[in-house]
Amino acid sequence: MEGSGTRSTSSSLRQEEGSAGRRTNFSSFSSSFDEFGPPYADLPMEILVKIFTYLTPSDRREASQTCRRWCEASHHTAFLENFWLVLHRQPFDANGPPVRDLLQSFRHFPNVHLSEVDFERIGNFFTHFGPHIRRIVLRACEIQERDLTAILRRLPALRALTIESCRDLFMCVRLFEDAAEREELRQTLSNVTDLSLTHNQYLSDAILHRMVEIMPSLRALALAGCHISFHKGLYRKFYPGDGKQPSESVLTFHYVSQLIEQRKGSLRALDFGETLVDDNALEVLAGMSPALCLERLELNRCEQLSSRGLGTLITAQAAHLQHLNLSKTFRLTDSCLLQICRELRGLRVLKMRECRALSNQGVRELVQLPALEVLDISYCEDVNGAGLLEGIASRPNETLRELRVRALNLCERSIIAISEQLSALRILDLGYCFHAVSDLCVQFIFRNLVRLTELDLESCRKLSDEGLTGLGMLPIIQRHEQQQQPTAQPGASLGNGSVEGNAALADDQARPATPEPEPSLQAATAHMRISLRSRAEREIVEDAERKKQLLEAMQRKDNLQSARDDGTTFSGYSIGRLQQLRVLNLTGCNRLTDVTLLCNFKLLELRDLYLAQCQQISVDGIRALVRGCPAVERLDLSECHSINDRAVEQIAFHLHRLRTLSLRRCYQLTDFSLDYIACHARRLRELDVRGCKHMCADPAMRLVNLPLLATILPGKQDENGANGVFGAGSFASSPSLPPAPPPPAAPSRASMRI
Repeated sequence: MEGSGTRSTSSSLRQEEGSAGRRTNFSSFSSSFDEFGPPYADLPMEILVKIFTYLTPSDRREASQTCRRWCEASHHTAFLENFWLVLHRQPFDANGPPVRDLLQSFRHFPNVHLSEVDFERIGNFFTHFGPHIRRIVLRACEIQERDLTAILRRLPALRALTIESCRDLFMCVRLFEDAAEREELRQTLSNVTDLSLTHNQYLSDAILHRMVEIMPSLRALALAGCHISFHKGLYRKFYPGDGKQPSESVLTFHYVSQLIEQRKGSLRALDFGETLVDDNALEVLAGMSPALCLERLELNRCEQLSSRGLGTLITAQAAHLQHLNLSKTFRLTDSCLLQICRELRGLRVLKMRECRALSNQGVRELVQLPALEVLDISYCEDVNGAGLLEGIASRPNETLRELRVRALNLCERSIIAISEQLSALRILDLGYCFHAVSDLCVQFIFRNLVRLTELDLESCRKLSDEGLTGLGMLPIIQRHEQQQQPTAQPGASLGNGSVEGNAALADDQARPATPEPEPSLQAATAHMRISLRSRAEREIVEDAERKKQLLEAMQRKDNLQSARDDGTTFSGYSIGRLQQLRVLNLTGCNRLTDVTLLCNFKLLELRDLYLAQCQQISVDGIRALVRGCPAVERLDLSECHSINDRAVEQIAFHLHRLRTLSLRRCYQLTDFSLDYIACHARRLRELDVRGCKHMCADPAMRLVNLPLLATILPGKQDENGANGVFGAGSFASSPSLPPAPPPPAAPSRASMRI
């Protein structure tokens, strides 16, 4: 994510999946020089490519820097699908850097993303790279008609074209007006299947007509955020006569529907998100069936829709629709969801985020969708745990991969049922489920959902160290299962380590209890204890005491030769079981302490970690974190007031892949932290130090030796709240919270990322 405060970087390489950070000198091993072990670089390329298929994109990026041959293997055509060249706020000049330097590169770029780029001299850049470009994105670029035409002529392999928020381009009413030029582009762009023209307010019927004309194989059309008029009263004003000529002034659904009618045999995806599309428009689309077979329909934030129009379209497209996004469509009711569940039997993706009129009555029917893989019903205020218990969590489901139930009024029982019934989950979002997510719930998640790759527990303030480490949780798990199954045998299986756990429990019951003080002494002691602390102060003292006890328990465990001797304390399930976890959001879980990070917090695949507002985490926990999670690339420690310069030193020295670091409002940090970052964080791209009042006013002056650092958010004063720019980007924030403010102005120059 880019902020307003940017500075220049040298030419670097970035993959959307993760690419090499900077150009290095590659050298391959010699077969006669074996002091480093077997010459793996001499393996056949087919074997290297096969091995690399088992690596994550980030790991392939690291492996590519070993030698030239491994670099060639990492750029095999099998891995190029998600390789992106990104230029942000750069003058596109073939006679100057970075474009001039890229022309000397030995790589090819199948995907190009140009953001806020000012085109000056295109030169032969697209002549050189154009035959290999399959996807190109132009976002908020300063580009003229002649430049766009020159670029498109050099892209014979193009499959997807995205032009977003390019205001000046569509103000030109003569765009693609030359018929001979359109015929030439029609032959060049014959393979384009996806066209996205989102958030272009000056897009007109005539321009859309000419752009669609030069793309004969179009299968997906996205017009989200465009100013489309759906009012029939405009037709008489802008369509005199027979009404078949496209307007040069406005974009209307009257003409868009004509284009869809002409291409209905090939169109498979439509996006009318953030427009005023209404029921009448959807009824028009429904009337194009059965020739129009939509597989994907995006209607995000279409506030004029109701169950009438959507129901008609669902009935018409019931046999084909697989992806349906109805997020923030506030007028949809349970009747619409019931129809979706009963008719769209092949639906794989359903997003109904912030559909406030939904209730448990409709959510119960979600169990009728056998092919559903992605479900998002976050922020549906009237949906609670009962709807999930009677719906998707009522029976085993091996299909659902992603579940987002953020900010729902759930209960412990519903979350435990989710962990037990939805065993195939890879992504689970439980953020802002304040009262439901407890230590017991996460214990069942760690036990049953070991294949999770993304877990969001933001602002689940009931979580403590016991839940994430499993210390002392086995008796609580046993008690819960006994309550659910009163007739269960004492030796019933509990999953991992159940026999030893029960034996340890029996041993613990056989031990003599610690003698308690006399009742009179207890009464006298209690009578003399008068606390003048406030409630907040009592919670702080209790958390400190709990942390002390857990640390003592961990020390006892380290001193024991066998964990079975004290099994009742250590036989719970720790977060270390989730070895495939790549994204973990614990923002706002302020009861967590260093104990969580010290006790089996070893996640080798973890890439994104959010610990903002975890104020009890200090340098001891950070020291364990950087050793247990060496692959972290994005780290958020905003408002962790116990973090000091020594903690930043550990982060900079050990996290070699770190790219984004947020230290917002960490008041103990000084300029020493900037020095540690300058010396060791060689791959850092984004840094947020707003609110660090002991740092210098211009941290960029101390970080000039970091060539890849593109964005720095400085400022001693930060009065805009705790929402940082580098927050959990894949986790949506609560609608009750204000949007993140723009970063403060800072000296900026162009930056380039690949």
